[in-house]
Formats: sequence, structure tokens, C-alpha cells
Amino acid sequence: MLLKREVTFYFIRSYKGSFKRAFILLFCTLISFFSITTSVFATTIVCKNEKAVRTLRTDKNPDGGCRAVYTKFGVDQVVGASLKPNGCDTILEGIRKTLESNVWKCKEVKAATLSELSE
Repeated sequence: MLLKREVTFYFIRSYKGSFKRAFILLFCTLISFFSITTSVFATTIVCKNEKAVRTLRTDKNPDGGCRAVYTKFGVDQVVGASLKPNGCDTILEGIRKTLESNVWKCKEVKAATLSELSE
């Protein structure tokens, strides 16, 4: 696991420009989370408006419930919770619709891959 983090850090430092770094950091983080365990996140949605990025995700609880998490400027906020396994999806869809009605473009992340960018 330490080697994977060192490689991720190298990729982030090798690209110039804060937007590219933020974009690569976001996807490297998603890849790291998916490689640890795929059952932790039931839903992950990435929303973009020009250079700004927001993420919406659900975290499954061990008791079978979930919590809805909204990430803005790299800070996670729990925006809701449910005792039902898929109960947080409606919370995230409401936030997604609000963002999309305000010129944001949102996509659900099914799988993440890392590719090399050329400048």
C-alpha cells in the first residue's frame, strides 16, 4: 500500500497547474478507495462546473444503513443518513438535481481508471 501512495504522489507532483493536480488527485483518491474495498461506497457522483469539482457519495454502515456525504473544497459533510441500504440515494439525487439546475454537470462513477496525461 505504501508503494501505491508513493506512485500517486509522484503523478500529482509531475503535472503542473492546480486544476490538473486537483483532477488527478480526485481520481487517484477514488482509485485508492476502490482498491481498498469496493463494498464501502454504494454510489459515487462527480459534479463539475468549469474548474470546480463536487463529489456526492454514500457510505455503507455496518448495521446495514448508509450516510450521504457531500464533498466541497475537499471537505466532507454528512448531509443525511438512512437505516435502509439504498435510502441515501434519494438524498444524493436531490442534491444532484439542484447542482444540475445550476449549470453543474454530474456523472455517476461506475469504475475508475488511471491514465497518463500528455501536455
